[in-house]
Amino acid sequence: MNLRSNIPVLILVCVSLYSCKTTRSISTEKEQLYRVQIPLSEVIKKIPNYSGSLLSAKGKGRAIVSEPGNSDRITVDFETDTALSLLTFKNRIGINGGGMLVDADSILIYNRIDKYAQKVSVNNGRMTSLNELASVNLLDLMNFKIKASDIEHILQSDKEYVLGFYNKGIARINKKDGTVSFVEQVRSSGLPYSSINYEGYGTINGYTLPRKITIFSTDRESKVVFQVRSLKVNPSKLDLTLNIPEDIPIERI
Repeated sequence: MNLRSNIPVLILVCVSLYSCKTTRSISTEKEQLYRVQIPLSEVIKKIPNYSGSLLSAKGKGRAIVSEPGNSDRITVDFETDTALSLLTFKNRIGINGGGMLVDADSILIYNRIDKYAQKVSVNNGRMTSLNELASVNLLDLMNFKIKASDIEHILQSDKEYVLGFYNKGIARINKKDGTVSFVEQVRSSGLPYSSINYEGYGTINGYTLPRKITIFSTDRESKVVFQVRSLKVNPSKLDLTLNIPEDIPIERI
């Protein structure tokens, strides 16, 4: 796979400007945004959408966790299909710490060190340091999909399209290759993150995917930087089983 921030205040300012109906340009100190003349459908076509062909993936990565009072680096092995994502972890000295199995509604957590298992809602706040990474299906996270029906407004800078969602979130799209560089969601959206930064896009087997994903918590006080080290797309076999010893009960929260 070939290789290719914190959120600038400018982007947050742009959100409040989406309700403006004028066709004049919208200016800030660092960036000038204009209305887009081409149809929205043409912009959407530029954005990679592999929902019909990218059905599974597996690989290795590193997660850098930053939250109030804590910072850590964790090695992550992951396997994912369109329904489930399995993440297993090792700490910085190589000790297997357990794992998480994620579906659309819940996260099954096994802490191998402290010997407990829990099943929590994907929206259940700061239950784990890796909640932001584990709260979204990994295939959906790596290939963020945008539907025309979700878009209320569209602006552009010299290098990017800036899409305004009906739910008042935004997405920034690279004009050259259509890749998503930034997504922000307002808290009222109910999504388990506030924003995502995408960097280091590369191509593997015809799929253009990011190598670095930074996910911010809903309260913006925590983040996980996920760096993909190796990746296989549509592997022939997955094992999406979180092996929890029979003597450890699963607590439902």
